[in-house]
Amino acid sequence: MGKTRKILIVEDDPFIAMDIEEVFLAAGYKVLGPVAVVDAALLLLQNMLPDAATLDFNLGKETSLPIAEELDKLEIPYVFLSGQMEKVVASKLDREPTILAKPFDPDLLMKTIDELTH
Repeated sequence: MGKTRKILIVEDDPFIAMDIEEVFLAAGYKVLGPVAVVDAALLLLQNMLPDAATLDFNLGKETSLPIAEELDKLEIPYVFLSGQMEKVVASKLDREPTILAKPFDPDLLMKTIDELTH
């Protein structure tokens, strides 16, 4: 068996975080997090690098843009899962972000992550 792929989940809604986690655990991923705030995600990235990440854009009083910027620096692919598509699109990232709308289709999420990591 090959190495277990790791996914970072950044989501501030605990129920959505559990749903995302279940999708990846069922697919054989090791889940990092879920984390709900920028500082926790950045700290986690200092200690362990995922193969990919899912980012909720709006994290209460902050956004996940600093996490996306760090993932870009580390060349780690990610997908935004957001109910606020226009805010993600208007964000100032160096590259065009991959975005899936909430509520998300688990099969489409897995397909998207597989495409980003291969």
